[in-house]
Amino acid sequence: MTFRAAVIVLATLLFFPWAWPSAQPAEKTLDVYFIDVEGGHATLYVAPSGQSMLVDTGWAGFEGRDAARIVAAATRAGVKQIDYLVTTHYHNDHVGGVTQLAARLPIGNFVDHGPTSEPGERAAPYQTYVQVRQKGSHLEVKPGDQIPVAGLNVRVVSAGGSLLSVPLEGGGGPNPLCGAFKPMKDETSEDAHSVGTLVTFGAFRLINLGDLSWNQEYGLVCPTNRVGEVDVLLTSQHGDDEAGSATFVHAIRPQVAIMNNGPRKAVIGPIIQTLRASPGIEDLWQLHYSLLGNRENVADEFIANIGEVDSGQWLKLSARADGSFTITNARTGSTKPYVAR
Repeated sequence: MTFRAAVIVLATLLFFPWAWPSAQPAEKTLDVYFIDVEGGHATLYVAPSGQSMLVDTGWAGFEGRDAARIVAAATRAGVKQIDYLVTTHYHNDHVGGVTQLAARLPIGNFVDHGPTSEPGERAAPYQTYVQVRQKGSHLEVKPGDQIPVAGLNVRVVSAGGSLLSVPLEGGGGPNPLCGAFKPMKDETSEDAHSVGTLVTFGAFRLINLGDLSWNQEYGLVCPTNRVGEVDVLLTSQHGDDEAGSATFVHAIRPQVAIMNNGPRKAVIGPIIQTLRASPGIEDLWQLHYSLLGNRENVADEFIANIGEVDSGQWLKLSARADGSFTITNARTGSTKPYVAR
């Protein structure tokens, strides 16, 4: 560049400061933490807007172990309060930690399917939850409702024993696998009342059905697939063989599946076989190495916690609006990217 040209450039930048080159802001992502609560359930979503949604609170007891792990993930994500707490159902491994969590972190809105379906002593976790729920706003949801997390589309696909009846965008096509489905005995516990959600961020889609069972998953995709395809599936029933039929899994065609199992919670062999045969599947991830059943586990690099005694390692997903995403294993520190389909 000549001296005269350099003078012209400098003058331009002095008189027209907007002409200075500027660094592009980092693209905001949807961040999801799959928190290890030892075979319970706690999944933290942090929207690009900064709002947070936590699905379930893990177990009670254990000196506040699960609440502490949730708070640790929230702190890492810069979350100072839970804007929406979604309780899928009222079993101890999903709602037990609510009292301990509320003592550590403010909760703004409590989302659930309404009164418990289980009477007597089995209703105790629900009664405890209701006492905590009184400290915030309450939203009782049904299939088709939207949970208003800013920056995300969170649609309820199951709740209170009912299933989505109107197809979502991207759903509605016939499912040729319905005829091969073999039903199990109907589930009648709180599992069957689970609040299931489909979270969409741009082109990215993640489905989390809590403990919804085999026959109900079928009801979401037969005779028509009302859900459509997803990028990520968090397996129902912690990856146990009471959910995850090929009729359901192969219809929603996950690119990645995650199992929130425990070392001795969920016999994950059958679902691993079904997922590996699913069209379009790339990887399977586990929160724990399984010590149960036929011990068919994925490769160690895809498991957050190895062995029966662990330090509560998480899996973190970061999704972009174009549908691409990454998954980070806290145990290994490694991150694997996935391109948008």
